[in-house]
Amino acid sequence: MKRLKFCLLLVLLFTALTTITHAVEIEVEEFENMLQQPQEHWYSFTLMGTKIGYLHTYIEKTDYQGEPAIRSRTDLVMHFKAIGTDLKIEQTRIEYAGTDLMPRYFLLTSNESVLKQVEGKVVDGIAYITTTLNGETTETEVDVPPDTISELMIDSLLSKNPLKVGDKLPFHMFSFDFLQPIKTELQVVAEETVTYEQQEKSVCLIELTMDVMGGITTRMWISPEGPTLYRTETDMMGLALTATKTDKKTALGGIEEVDLILRTRLLPAGEKPKAGASRLVANVRLTNGDLNETLLTNSRQKVERTSEQAGTLTVDVPTVDEANCPNLPIQQEALQPFLSSTAYIQADHPAITAKAEEILAGEVNSWRAAKLLCQWTYKSITEKSLSGGYATALTTLELLSGDCTEHTVLFIALARSVGIPARICSGFVFLRDAFYYHFWPEVYVGAWIPLDPTLNQVIADANHIQLGGSTLESDTMIELSEGVFRTLNQLDIVIIE
Repeated sequence: MKRLKFCLLLVLLFTALTTITHAVEIEVEEFENMLQQPQEHWYSFTLMGTKIGYLHTYIEKTDYQGEPAIRSRTDLVMHFKAIGTDLKIEQTRIEYAGTDLMPRYFLLTSNESVLKQVEGKVVDGIAYITTTLNGETTETEVDVPPDTISELMIDSLLSKNPLKVGDKLPFHMFSFDFLQPIKTELQVVAEETVTYEQQEKSVCLIELTMDVMGGITTRMWISPEGPTLYRTETDMMGLALTATKTDKKTALGGIEEVDLILRTRLLPAGEKPKAGASRLVANVRLTNGDLNETLLTNSRQKVERTSEQAGTLTVDVPTVDEANCPNLPIQQEALQPFLSSTAYIQADHPAITAKAEEILAGEVNSWRAAKLLCQWTYKSITEKSLSGGYATALTTLELLSGDCTEHTVLFIALARSVGIPARICSGFVFLRDAFYYHFWPEVYVGAWIPLDPTLNQVIADANHIQLGGSTLESDTMIELSEGVFRTLNQLDIVIIE
């Protein structure tokens, strides 16, 4: 079953609900006066006008390794429906930040398809990060520029150094979803008022723009005294996200139903695509953005633009000359990144390797091996169920359950383990009545060939439209969502043939 992956959505959910502060050092005396008592805030969280959950923040003054620090805890709970399936997403973040507002230590936990935990420390400009998924850990190091501040800090400096309308402030914000600093700009847009508990409050309207996924802008209404965040809004490519300050009882109550799959599917006009089609031709148009950056161009997919935002898309199913495909293992230097293990794709795990060798039973032709792995993955994942995020390849092998991402990561891990370069494709596929967001794998067997173990297609049909963005996954897999957010509620498709 096809769907917009919920963990991709969580990136912007947290981004929309966080505030920022000046990227400068706070004097110790100012810091001592900044948090005279712990601060606690509750927010109702709505998606496209429907309440789906709540956000709770708690911040207090403390010490970290003998130095003054701010400790913050953020809890986010969201409820979704996905074609009748109930999903509950829970995330908790605990962080210690220094007087320069740069993270010192953080611990993140979430209930994705498996229990996920991310622990990090920032020391001398380097973030040392350990990610644990289903008991398996990976470690990474990330450079942190000196102007980096935490995304979880409430903007306590507005009361000390208020900004004027029109002022801009560039800096880096450490994103705990991307697990790296993101180039960011703050701009004070206007002075306005909001109503809270039947009282008018003077606030600054601030726009926070992150230089990622084509640009993500969050609008925040913050009082300069305190300060207090009263409201945030993010128009995530047509998907409106809002957090509104309220009391605990209101925040915890009144959850409504919203079906993300039905809200985000793409309904085409024109001819109805045929199942198993070898060719697809369609006129496509974006509401905003550049078509060349949004739709991938490669050997199977071409875009002939008539303007920056419109053109004709052609997708052709490739052919494979099985006899001329190389034998395993394929070891070209340029392909090594697509043979490696990552946090979600444990290609070097003994259980993965043993299963792949069992499936192949001595087959060495790369294309015949890829077909065997594709067919086995489709048949063996017997519980075709929606998940709340990404399960790892190893977890999927153990549970034999999941949706398109679980089929994809398991297949890629099996393929890489025996020397078949493999990578993730993100985009959408036509199913019954509409295009749905989807993941599927590609293998290199002398050329890159797409398969779809979710749909039992040894060669993915022409109804698979691949979006732009990365094809090499990181330990967060977040970068694969860029094409999704460039098209969400913004792409029109008219099928010609």
